[in-house]
Amino acid sequence: MTKTDTAPSAPGALPLIGHAGRLARDRLGFLEELRALGPVVRIRLGRTPVHVVNAPELVQRMLVAGNGVEFDKGGPFFDQAAQLVGDGLSTSLAGPHRPMRATLRPVFARRRLPHHTERFQDCALEVSSAWRPGQVVEPYTEMKRFAVAVLARTLFLAPEDRQAVEAVQRNVPLMLSALATHMMVPGSNRLPTPENLRYARAARETREAVDTMVRRRMSDPTDHHDLMSALVPPDCPDAHTEQEVFDQVITFFIGGTETMASLLSWTLHLLSVHPRAYERVEAELDEVLGDRPVTLQDLSRLTFMKRVINESLRLHPPVWLLSRVTLVDTELGGHPLPAGAGLLFSPYALHRDPAVFAEPERFDPDRWIENRIERRHREAFIPFGAGTRRCIGDAFGLAEAQVALAVILRRWRVRPQPGTTPEPLLRMTMRPQGARVILDHRPDRAPSAEARVLPRE
Repeated sequence: MTKTDTAPSAPGALPLIGHAGRLARDRLGFLEELRALGPVVRIRLGRTPVHVVNAPELVQRMLVAGNGVEFDKGGPFFDQAAQLVGDGLSTSLAGPHRPMRATLRPVFARRRLPHHTERFQDCALEVSSAWRPGQVVEPYTEMKRFAVAVLARTLFLAPEDRQAVEAVQRNVPLMLSALATHMMVPGSNRLPTPENLRYARAARETREAVDTMVRRRMSDPTDHHDLMSALVPPDCPDAHTEQEVFDQVITFFIGGTETMASLLSWTLHLLSVHPRAYERVEAELDEVLGDRPVTLQDLSRLTFMKRVINESLRLHPPVWLLSRVTLVDTELGGHPLPAGAGLLFSPYALHRDPAVFAEPERFDPDRWIENRIERRHREAFIPFGAGTRRCIGDAFGLAEAQVALAVILRRWRVRPQPGTTPEPLLRMTMRPQGARVILDHRPDRAPSAEARVLPRE
């Protein structure tokens, strides 16, 4: 921070810890309070000054026009996230990000979506066919099972990959929990706490399992046409180091499981407590699909379901807080920023800005009807990021979510268990804690041939 810093400072900073205590106690509430103080607000995390960017147009400037020129990955929390994902696609700097994205783009090419859609359906059928009427389930747990199955059948296809996938599935939640503490309490990663000891064990087991998978792939000439074959090409198995492959595996595992499970579980909860929207989704599914399986071509016709997903992403974006760093002396919103300044921005706070979204706390899928969407809505709505750093798997993920919901909601009705109200659990992602739903068969739809569990490839 320099003497020319003109951004307003948030009140309530304490000696030594600054605003870290406020952020730890009520992270989402504090971020919304900051939004009301101005487009750029200065806070302190410990003794480190940080600028929180609250205006959608300024966030777009960071992510699009200024990406890699004035702003880049870095800033508060970046080092903690990099502990887990290293130089994966989501954390790499602008320079190395471009060639790595080009390498991985074919894995998520739209021409592969028809095949992926079949696998999404297989996995959703497998998970939901194990349910029983009257059963109480935790949506996040069930949707995590679905998301892990999708990863195993689309991105990690060699039979020996399964052991590594299971190890990562088992350990990533432990690591994410510890990293959440490290982000909010600077220096806590150096303490020998039980949480940090669990983190170290989980990280060690994950590293060993993934390294074993990578070495097997490096000695296997088979092209499985998956993520691992892109990272370890059969004709050039040493194209990337074991560390580079490890970083990408962890990145895509978190992106493919934690964020998907969060999106689907929040969406199921929202539908369970908004019966009119639920009925509209069911009616649309019956009209578009009838009794046949869902295909990729059907997804563009499931327009209300797509709006429901968008509204779920608006209210509960899985990635709720991100950071950047300035590369040069610059300004943002008329406030000068020196090179190396840390910046925070919150998709959660942007998505609930009353200056952008009318009645922002209300669940209203119809706000996403095409002719109602304004430029300011598009600028503020960033569940997948923006610009060249936009999530490489956005089309893959949206298709996965639509297919999962289509399969589940055609056979099952979900209703909230009385006395349960989910609260956001904030880690690197935001998922519902305490959500429970009761499962009932749809009275007008008995289990059909579509509901058979398909064999794994």
